[in-house]
Amino acid sequence: MNSKINLNILVALLILIIMTPAVSAEMIEVNSNWEASVFGNVGGDNKITAENFAIQELDKDRIKMMSANNRGKIESSSEGIAYYFKKLKQDDNFEMSVQAEVQSFDLNNQVSFGIMVRDKVLYNKNNKKDIGYALAVGPLNVTKETPTTAFYRTAKGQKKLGELVKGTIPAPELNYKVKMKKFGDTYWLKFGEEEPVIVDNFSGFEGEDLFAGLYTSRNTTVIYSDLKLEKIKEVEELNINSDNFKKDYLLEEDLNLKGLDVTAEFADSSSKELSSKDYIVTGFNSSKAGKNTIKIQYGGAVKKIDLNISELTATALKIKYYPAKTNYYLGDQFESEGLLVIAEYNNGYREKEINSEQYKIAVDGIELTDTGFIFESPGEKNVSIIYKEKPEVKSSFTINVSDAELKNLKIKEKPEKTLYFPGEELDLDGISVYANYDDGNSIRLMREDYEVEGFDSSAIGEQKVMLKYKDQKTALNLRLKEKEVSGLKLIEYPQTTIDLGEEFKTEGIKIAKVYDNGDQEILAADEYTIDDSNIDNQKEGTYTVQVIPESDQLEAITFDITVRKAKEYSWNAINFGQSASDDDTFINVKEDSVEVASINGGGKVATDHDGIAYYYTVLDADDNFKLSADIKVIEYAKEPHDGQEAFGIMARDAIGKDGDDGVFASNIVGVGGYSGGSKDPNGTQLFYRTGVESPDGKGSNGDKGMMIEQVKPTPDNTYPVKEYRLTLEKTNSGYVGRLNGEKEEILFEPELLEVQNDKIYLGFFGARVGHIEVSNIDLRVSNAATDAPKVVPPAEPVDPDFDFLSLEKTAVKDYPLIFEANVDGTAEVKQGREIIENELDIKAGKEIEIATQLKNNTANDFTIIFLPDDTQNLTDYNQIIKNFSVKMKTYRDGADIYAAPEGSPAAEGSEDSPLDIDTAVAYSRPGQKIVVLDGQYLREEKLEIKKYNDGTQKNYRYLVAAEGANPVFDFNKKSEGIILSADYWHIKGIDVTQSAANEKGMVIGGNYNIVEESRFYDNGNTGLQISRTDITESDKDQWPSHNLILNSTAFDNADPSNNNADGFAAKLTSGEGNVFKGCISHNNIDDGWDLYTKVGTGAIGKVVIEDSIAYNNGTLTDGTVGNGDKNGFKLGGEGVHVPHLIKDCIAFGNGAVGFASNSNPGVRAVNNVSFNNQGGNIVFTTYNGIEEDYVIEEFISFATKEIDADSYPEVEASNHNFFYNGENSKNISGVKITKDNFESLEIKLPIERNKDGSIKLGDYLEFTSPMFK
Repeated sequence: MNSKINLNILVALLILIIMTPAVSAEMIEVNSNWEASVFGNVGGDNKITAENFAIQELDKDRIKMMSANNRGKIESSSEGIAYYFKKLKQDDNFEMSVQAEVQSFDLNNQVSFGIMVRDKVLYNKNNKKDIGYALAVGPLNVTKETPTTAFYRTAKGQKKLGELVKGTIPAPELNYKVKMKKFGDTYWLKFGEEEPVIVDNFSGFEGEDLFAGLYTSRNTTVIYSDLKLEKIKEVEELNINSDNFKKDYLLEEDLNLKGLDVTAEFADSSSKELSSKDYIVTGFNSSKAGKNTIKIQYGGAVKKIDLNISELTATALKIKYYPAKTNYYLGDQFESEGLLVIAEYNNGYREKEINSEQYKIAVDGIELTDTGFIFESPGEKNVSIIYKEKPEVKSSFTINVSDAELKNLKIKEKPEKTLYFPGEELDLDGISVYANYDDGNSIRLMREDYEVEGFDSSAIGEQKVMLKYKDQKTALNLRLKEKEVSGLKLIEYPQTTIDLGEEFKTEGIKIAKVYDNGDQEILAADEYTIDDSNIDNQKEGTYTVQVIPESDQLEAITFDITVRKAKEYSWNAINFGQSASDDDTFINVKEDSVEVASINGGGKVATDHDGIAYYYTVLDADDNFKLSADIKVIEYAKEPHDGQEAFGIMARDAIGKDGDDGVFASNIVGVGGYSGGSKDPNGTQLFYRTGVESPDGKGSNGDKGMMIEQVKPTPDNTYPVKEYRLTLEKTNSGYVGRLNGEKEEILFEPELLEVQNDKIYLGFFGARVGHIEVSNIDLRVSNAATDAPKVVPPAEPVDPDFDFLSLEKTAVKDYPLIFEANVDGTAEVKQGREIIENELDIKAGKEIEIATQLKNNTANDFTIIFLPDDTQNLTDYNQIIKNFSVKMKTYRDGADIYAAPEGSPAAEGSEDSPLDIDTAVAYSRPGQKIVVLDGQYLREEKLEIKKYNDGTQKNYRYLVAAEGANPVFDFNKKSEGIILSADYWHIKGIDVTQSAANEKGMVIGGNYNIVEESRFYDNGNTGLQISRTDITESDKDQWPSHNLILNSTAFDNADPSNNNADGFAAKLTSGEGNVFKGCISHNNIDDGWDLYTKVGTGAIGKVVIEDSIAYNNGTLTDGTVGNGDKNGFKLGGEGVHVPHLIKDCIAFGNGAVGFASNSNPGVRAVNNVSFNNQGGNIVFTTYNGIEEDYVIEEFISFATKEIDADSYPEVEASNHNFFYNGENSKNISGVKITKDNFESLEIKLPIERNKDGSIKLGDYLEFTSPMFK
């Protein structure tokens, strides 16, 4: 009997071993009483390997967990995770916490880590469905505008919770404290510094077991430490003493737990006094008046306390901004526009703006009604603002009513339209009407102010239309005429590209007679003749076709067609991109159809990249095309859809390698099934992605859709059950997506796919759950040059607006008020109640600057009344009123201001009473020095020196380290670093470090600035970069210019992908005259210097780099090797000619090229030394077809190890240039140099500086030319 049992057990064990995937000892190394498993949606059992996952106990206190290579995920319907856990019971109460140190973290919405509880665990098994349910605290949706910090998934689906707003998106070297408490069915979740998330009355788990542990998903590696899991003893009762606890609250008042005594009485007769950190409080809501019950929870025990929430009581009203109009004439109606009222509640508890529904207005004691208030008597009037709920609370101000008489009306500007045709309506857009008074004032009237009489749209001839205001009239002269024919127009083109030997056909052509009022009348075929006698279809070329009208009163018109050799287009089948695989994405070419499939969640069309099955051909980007086919949907999108599935016709400017499941991005345009997001409607759409500059997705603007038919395509409503024929067409006007030859959407961007390639890849695709059969394929390709000309898209109406651009804080009394409108118009400007400018002519996009005088140590209020010009295509023509407040304040009468890490806005600015740095920057004066005291300036947001906060040429503003101090601006991986958009600042002696992932340490967007003896290190992108800080500024003359970076150092700067962070850069949008002198850039993950230029943006200004050194770039000081270019000096980009000058510089030990033109054909290099750079000491080359314009003088290239040979134009070989050929260095005469030509080839790193900030090189690489021996 026992032997049979043992045999059965042995067989069962063997079966289990056979069925369970092999788990590498390297993948899971756990020796404690915790368990470990990799399971869920991980891509297959064969993906559960040490290459993709790790759960390893490093020692007693540290656990390494890894999910890599796009394996695992957190998605709406499942998880795929590495899990380190303990088994509990569902009725257990516990507290769990851990410290998480991030080693790697890809910015992807399915990447996550943290603490998770779940009701089911699989042991090293791939399964997408039967994995139970989960609740977790950890970052998710990190590429969204607001990432989340927790989620749960139940039978009802997934819900994301919390907001990651205080802390930083995970990146290498960042640390987070993660906590979870479970008391009964209430969960308290906290990630890092974020606000806790409380999940109350949770009932999403099934069964009796509960598993609690740590997890990773997708692409992240985390070192967990200080792990604590404490089960809470059974609590019999909570004893609450609330005698000294605040129970009465005002609306929106925060809960105050002071005075609340809570004691837990345990089942074992022990007790514990609890602090507010121990228990959970739920139910507090002060947004609504009345009774509010809160629950105090600990260890499954609950006690309730009733609170009372009272309404706020207004105790005073204040006028923040007066109405825009405070001067009136007799007969005018009172206008309250611009009035802003502040209510004070409960004697200062709170102040907030109230709206017009909360107060009433009385003029001289007479309340305003819906019909308004007409001024019938002159003089000063008292206007009262009365709080409706408490009429005794009020405020007042005065206005003036003039007794001047209205003399006449005058039309200063006639309307844009003065010629009319029968049946047209009167259009007064553009008219400018003024009321002239006998006090000499002229008041512009709004359209609704005056009446219009006498227009007759049937009376041919001259007309006088009368405008009436009050008791005055004026005449507007208009003319009415019959319409007349102006000519012929080709409305629709025939096929304009034919193959050799093919007959030209006029099928589809439409000719119209056009009238001077814009009407068009389609001509019948017998009203014109097509003369195609000029066409020779046996010879390639362009031929003119004539359209000759039968009427002698009309002139003939012409159009061109192309005859060219027929081209056979071959079709190819591939799959590529994230989640695409041979198993789940495939193409089956049949005799009369093609099956294109992406199933089982394989592939995706994501915001910035794709993973697809693709059946395609290749076209020239210069050609137009029209591709149509009948589409049978076999399977498309689960319910609910997840937003990444799609199918149909797609055109792209780049494709990935077949079978490569890495991230691949391109610009795309397509038509077919598409949603774009789990919350967006699913249907047949024209969809597109723009801005992609490279396959890694750089520059992507994301994908967007244009709905053609909002019905989800299914097997029951597509071909052959119902007509479902898709067409994607490229014309000179853009891309057209069409369904069944009728319904269509147009994207007016014909150059969309001309970024990454000079080819267009066109074909049929499926992604995620997109399985289709394609038949009756029809492809027509045409010469764009003879196709229908580009149609300008209908102009979208503009939302008129204007913005204040000038500073809200200043120390300058002579203050320039600056604003800018996005449309033309006129403006009135008031300071307080005084009109300081009237009838200002405003042009769209042009800054307006008004000189004003500010009052010191107070708020200075401005109001602008802007009236858009109504001849423009706008959404609204009403006047816009905006208010603006400027605080003017000075410190220490121009003497030095001191700032310190612990400084305060309320301080005096002295060394003993220092300011905080933001206040010091905002309120310093030209010529005044901000002395930065020693210490770490730990920040959660950028330090911004705003545009217009300028010094002057004679009086710079200064931000300098105190003597002997080392002030460190540490951005704690949470934000951008220093943003300098102002002019004439001198910054000296500071450190800038730890900007957030992909954010630069410092960006200079202003002019004539000096940054001296400063260091930039450990930033999340480039250390210091000169480029525009206003991303909308396209005028090169406004790009940052004439900045000097002096004796400064950049090192160890690295972005999350380890391929983009340089030491210094002046690229993309930097202007003229920028100089780097005496600078050192070393051990940055990408390049030492980057002067990249893009063709699309245009040439940047000339940069000078002198007396500077770039070494060991491409590798950080800790040995991390980057994925970037790794050059010392990268001096251009994309073949754009910029005559940068680099002189007296040294490059050594860089991972790629020492001095790289990076295709810039115009670099000037004078007296430089390059030594032991792995990819070559100098590579000055450009693209074929671009004329080289290099200047290379006194260049010394030398190597003592194996490196690549130099590349340079032969014309630059000379007796004074010694280039390295892969074996030795010699000049044009064959004279070689050796180690003996250098005083020293050894130097102690890092390189030090002299007291004056200059570089301390000693005799390192000091060269004596053999030509002078």
